[in-house]
Amino acid sequence: MKIGSKIKTTALTVLLAMCVFMTACGGTEEGTAGKGGAGAVKDVVGEYYLDLSKLGMKLTVYLRISEDGTFQFSNTTDFKINKSAGTIEKGTDKYIMVYESVNGEEKNLSEGVTSSFVVKDDKTLDFSGCERIYYGSATAITVSAEDPSIILTGVPIPDDYQEASTESEFTAGTYAGENGGVSYRASFFEDNSYLLVMIRNENGAPYYSSESGIYGVSTTQLALTPTGESRLSGEVFSGSELHIPVLGDGSEERTVVSFTKQDSAGTEAVLSGQGAKLTLYTDNTFSSEASGFTEKGIVVFDSESGTFKIYPDHPETGIRGLNQISTVPSGTFTNRGGNMQLTDFRLRESESLSRTKCNFTQN
Repeated sequence: MKIGSKIKTTALTVLLAMCVFMTACGGTEEGTAGKGGAGAVKDVVGEYYLDLSKLGMKLTVYLRISEDGTFQFSNTTDFKINKSAGTIEKGTDKYIMVYESVNGEEKNLSEGVTSSFVVKDDKTLDFSGCERIYYGSATAITVSAEDPSIILTGVPIPDDYQEASTESEFTAGTYAGENGGVSYRASFFEDNSYLLVMIRNENGAPYYSSESGIYGVSTTQLALTPTGESRLSGEVFSGSELHIPVLGDGSEERTVVSFTKQDSAGTEAVLSGQGAKLTLYTDNTFSSEASGFTEKGIVVFDSESGTFKIYPDHPETGIRGLNQISTVPSGTFTNRGGNMQLTDFRLRESESLSRTKCNFTQN
């Protein structure tokens, strides 16, 4: 390659990066062209707390801006946990935060993952000039949609500051919600797997669909990663209430629905067949009884394919979850006029791991 061509290519790359930087997070060419480095951030070096409660998230996050021009968000004031981090550039009238990692995933400038703030007279940081900040698995808006006077602000942490508790009120179990004629059951298991079942009425009978994946909890943040999809952000609103983004009836758009924890599971159906008994519960679980032996676990119905699959509790540890035993073959089912029939249920009748096919009919 010729030297002139190399220079042109390098210049084009630099100009492209500058354009991305100057337009990120609502910035303009006139408003963000500036310089970075340690000297650029000397006036904002320090540690700040950001209270998100009035912006719809029961959460306080912490920001550290270091003398070398880097920043870090954390959920604790000792900053041992890195929720997101990057570098700060000083523009003409604002500071630009360029994220280099978010929730452990590397980011680069071309992805446009940036935030910005201005410094107020009282030394607080005003983030309302950008759309959001990136924190762990979630993003936080900077201006309330209901009240534009409520904005995201970084406040210098005083010496006598009392750090908010990082303990979560979340507990595993089954939570129920309803929206637009669809009933939802969200079950969270000990092995960090979850099952979200959607039930709607079709021709007088329940129509089942579901999604499953893994979940994680950090204080009030509920991170859901459906199998084969990107991570979703939910909220632990209280010890008995979750806010979960769910798919509606025939919709590809997700809506946040409030879920309430079930104190106990009710009986949904009792079936029998070939001398065995099968009980289905409202927390997406089952209990089978045959020859004096009882097995419990999770059952998942799919009305579109007319199939069901069971995930028995681990035979040695008793742990329940979708990541325990998933090798049990599927069966088929019908549900007409409130009469459910299951074909080829793999029934376990003793401590032995062998199974036999059994057909069940609702009593």
